Amino acid sequence: MNIDWFEDFICLVEARSFSLAAQRQSVSQPTFSRRIQGLEEWLGTELIDRTAKNVRLTPGGRVFLAFAEEMVRRTREMRAILRDQAPLSGETVRFAVAHTLSLTYFPGWLKHLKERFPTLLARVLAVNVQDGVTTLTEGETDFLIAYHHPQIPFIKESRGHPYVSLAKDRVVPYSGVDAEGKPLFCLPGNSRKPFPFLAYESGAYLAHIVEVILLSAGHPSFLQRSFETHMAEALKAMIVQGHGIGWLPASCAAREIHDGVLVQAGDEDWVSDIDVRVYRSLDNTKPIVDMIWQHLLEETAEPKGSAVQGT
Repeated sequence: MNIDWFEDFICLVEARSFSLAAQRQSVSQPTFSRRIQGLEEWLGTELIDRTAKNVRLTPGGRVFLAFAEEMVRRTREMRAILRDQAPLSGETVRFAVAHTLSLTYFPGWLKHLKERFPTLLARVLAVNVQDGVTTLTEGETDFLIAYHHPQIPFIKESRGHPYVSLAKDRVVPYSGVDAEGKPLFCLPGNSRKPFPFLAYESGAYLAHIVEVILLSAGHPSFLQRSFETHMAEALKAMIVQGHGIGWLPASCAAREIHDGVLVQAGDEDWVSDIDVRVYRSLDNTKPIVDMIWQHLLEETAEPKGSAVQGT
């Protein structure tokens, strides 16, 4: 999968014609059709109702459209930040960033960092947490930026993996809204008719956080798993469309909360605080990495130390 597929899909929706969309994307119609089919195969669902005379979206296609537009918008924002004032020569720093943070927190944080280090050339890899840990421990990245929950450590305790806490966030249950702006679903739900649960795939770090929340709430919830994904943006699109309850980092939902299309779907028993942390390896002695690290240590007032034993 690549971002071009998302742009192809948006172009098809706007053009309402495979031939016109292919022309706009400067490819042949058979090639364009194969790319749309490849996207559908990757998603595991049909996006286009091919029984209709004109281009018409399936229910899944309508949900995915909102996600695709958001992903393309944020990707363009990140590209603009990374390319802004690009120097003729500079020092490359590699960042492995958790998927959700790469679209929400990281672009603004990097812009701030480049004010201090204007010659910085950032190479960014969006990762799941475990892959990010691997890239850090094997020296394939200079910094790892990820969420941290105190009950779910993910890096082995080591002198070689210090961290700085950059920001606070919260994992919150959300629901879409009805015509009056009220939540469609609200925890804990009803045992006779459980609410649809929009979940993260098993193994995703946010999935573990949601499990801790459900176990720590102090009273049962009545949810029936109806959807799984590893991407918070995809989960958010489903929640906005009214498919059920799902948990998101509050920073991920800020714009939708402001626009009134998402609301919190439960009290504070169903919420958990998390940190945004940046990790580095002390085995990496690149001068630019040392300078950035010293800057972060001086700038933040949050606790600093070594990560704790993972599971």
